[in-house]
Amino acid sequence: MRVDRKKMTFLLLMISSALSVGTPVATARDYFDPALLSLGGSLHTVTDLSAFETAGSTPAGTYRVSLRVNQRDYGEVDIVFSADKQGEVKPELTPDLLSTLGVNTSALPAFAGRPLHQSVGDLTALIPDARVTFDFPQQRLELSIPQVALKPSAAQTTDPSQWDQGMSALLLNYTFNAGQRRQTLSTDGATNENSNVFLGLRGGLNWQAWRLRSDMTYTRNENRDGSSDRQRFQTNRFSNTALQRDIQSWRSDLLMGESQSGNDVFDSIPFRGVKLNSNEEMLPVSLRGFAPEISGIAQSNARITVSQNGNVVYQTYVAPGPFRITDLYQTGLGGNLTVTVTEADGSVRTWQQAFSALPVMQRPGGLKYEVTSGRYNGGITTRSREVQFALGTLIYGLPHNITLYGGGLLAEKYLATVLGSGLSLGHFGALSADVTVSNAELDEQTQRGQSYRIRYAKSLLTTGTSVDLTAYRYSTQHYASFADFNNSGYTLRAGERPWALARQRSDFQVRVSQQLGQYGSLFVSGARSDYWGDEQTNNTLSAGYNTGWRGMSFGLAYSIDRRHSEGEWPTNRQLAFNMQVPFSLLSSASAVSRSYANYQMSRDNQGRVRQQAGISGTAAQERLSYSVTQSWNNHSQSSNDSTVRNLNLGWQSHQGTASVGYSQSHQFNAFNVNANGGMLVHANGLTLSQPLGASSALISAPNAAGVQVMNGGIRTDSKGFAVVPYLSAYQNNTLSLNPATLPDDVDLSRNSANVIPTKGAIVAATFATRTGYQALISLVRTGETVPFGSLVTLNHPAGEVNSGIVGDAGQVYLSGLPERGVLTASWGREAGQQCQATFDLSTTQPPTHNPVRMLTARCQEES
Repeated sequence: MRVDRKKMTFLLLMISSALSVGTPVATARDYFDPALLSLGGSLHTVTDLSAFETAGSTPAGTYRVSLRVNQRDYGEVDIVFSADKQGEVKPELTPDLLSTLGVNTSALPAFAGRPLHQSVGDLTALIPDARVTFDFPQQRLELSIPQVALKPSAAQTTDPSQWDQGMSALLLNYTFNAGQRRQTLSTDGATNENSNVFLGLRGGLNWQAWRLRSDMTYTRNENRDGSSDRQRFQTNRFSNTALQRDIQSWRSDLLMGESQSGNDVFDSIPFRGVKLNSNEEMLPVSLRGFAPEISGIAQSNARITVSQNGNVVYQTYVAPGPFRITDLYQTGLGGNLTVTVTEADGSVRTWQQAFSALPVMQRPGGLKYEVTSGRYNGGITTRSREVQFALGTLIYGLPHNITLYGGGLLAEKYLATVLGSGLSLGHFGALSADVTVSNAELDEQTQRGQSYRIRYAKSLLTTGTSVDLTAYRYSTQHYASFADFNNSGYTLRAGERPWALARQRSDFQVRVSQQLGQYGSLFVSGARSDYWGDEQTNNTLSAGYNTGWRGMSFGLAYSIDRRHSEGEWPTNRQLAFNMQVPFSLLSSASAVSRSYANYQMSRDNQGRVRQQAGISGTAAQERLSYSVTQSWNNHSQSSNDSTVRNLNLGWQSHQGTASVGYSQSHQFNAFNVNANGGMLVHANGLTLSQPLGASSALISAPNAAGVQVMNGGIRTDSKGFAVVPYLSAYQNNTLSLNPATLPDDVDLSRNSANVIPTKGAIVAATFATRTGYQALISLVRTGETVPFGSLVTLNHPAGEVNSGIVGDAGQVYLSGLPERGVLTASWGREAGQQCQATFDLSTTQPPTHNPVRMLTARCQEES
């Protein structure tokens, strides 16, 4: 019989409609019968999985979770999860914890009168629009808090109660370099020998909030010309010895000893005395200080020396070609720096690096101050007046983007005052202007003068233009800075620039950079100074263009500095071109992926042309660096041969860096070595490290040697210690260990920690480790396996929790196990739903290239 398709469809619709009208709606939640996991076994072995019946539910207990608030990471925290009156398991969040996370609990009415350490219950009921999300598989707890419920500037600041003064420790940074040069004179064949040694130490002692710091530099030079006797010159100098601490209630720092005053208002003054100044690092929005970046061009394996106020503050060796120094200490680096380049052939060039602060700007109500009292402690002359003085400066932010600043400096026979203002020009940058009036009694005459200064800075993100600093100062003939007053009438130290004591008339500084996108970048950095009573003009310039194409890089640079030649310091102008070609363009082999071919050519204002070609690169996970170059010049009539060969090798590890360099020609050869690093002496011994910064952390992971720290390519030593040398003071710093690099017999209970160090602190970050075997144990009982989902716990005498969940075939994976022990398996709350198994791992051996041992253990019910 043939059925009409349309009629059949209509009939089915009518029947289904009638059934839906006459049948009541029934709903039920999904249910999984755990007995299905025990098919083939007895029913009394069914595991109690009631905690997992509801999708997204969390069993009650204590969990170590990764905590995030408004996408900001707060590290790993132990959080208790408990069931509320409705049976829903939620995290126990206390007012004390929420305040630490930035919630403004003191101002929110819903938190009034609540005990600090008692759970608030449902957070969303207390803070509208707040959300609490727990990702159980990832063990991540995320809180979303509306901005209105947060403390002011909570995203940028930390709770002062969390600031860590750190441990008691001795710390030391060291820089060592030595060089030797032997040269055969072309005139008579005599041999000239020169050797030098430099050792720089920066030591310190931390005790509670107190920090003792001191710098020591040792320099030795030896010279012998032909058959003459050796001439030796050596110095050993301590400087910047000071005791300091922070005063958190004042947001300030106190220092007693040798240091330098700030350079925001007056020029920086070296002193020995007492200084109290505000510390902006403690404020919600920090304006971090900066150290100058020094760049130049080296013709060979050159020694770079940076000095300030007659003290050597930095020295290193660099390979031939353009160089850039970015690791100068920030502390005490206000004022101009003298940079000296000593080439392998003994030639010396020098210039002055301008270092001035950016225009001084403060937010409305912002306050910055300094009070200093002590004795002048300069060092460019053999002696000085060393006058006692008192200095005070104040910077205050007014409405409408205006900042006022001023100060006074008082000493015997000297008085100076400053008054100025800074103004934000919006899209046009920031500008500051000030006038300094001095009154000095020199040579029994009173000299009064003025100094006018304008500073400007601007960064145009849309065009890529950055005016880092443009500053102009003009001083009248009788103006005397405090340094002029103290050094007047005294003799310059040997090796100082002859114009260092001249009375400056005008000074202009500029630093500008321009990003050109795919076409590269331009930069200009320069200064021009002239002096009263001297027609000499001192010019310094460093300008360049850098670009790249298909992995190759090209650079063009022009510089003006002073060259030391036969007791004179004539102006030296130099134009240089350099290029670098990666070998990866020629081959995809990994062995050459980090190797480069280099070429450089330079010409100075004396017509001397130097060309240089070579190969450079890195290896051993970029820990080993190398370069091999050869150079030619067109002035072979000099005492140096026209061809020079250079070799440089460097090694960087988590315990410091070292390098060697060698230069050789037909008439001279030179050799140098460099080493720098840090040492930390703490309660558990000595730990070597990279050079320590202002604030550092000591990581402790007992028995975990060689574990990678996820901060700067550092690894733990044989005792499980490592130093993270650079941390941000008064800010949250997250330190993490890489679990993939753990030894086979070590496991971590957590792999990250948060620390908030104070200035100069050495904070501890301890990672608890479990040392023992890894094993995959099959648990059987009376002919059948322990049920799927059973909780297995190691019976640990110290009460340490070590547990796992049974999977298929009664197997459970556990780490940190002793050689022998007892396990307890539980699959319910009823009697007869627990058993114990004794294991012995001494009779088993792990498979090849696999640390996990496998064995079967009989689990017997507790009697």
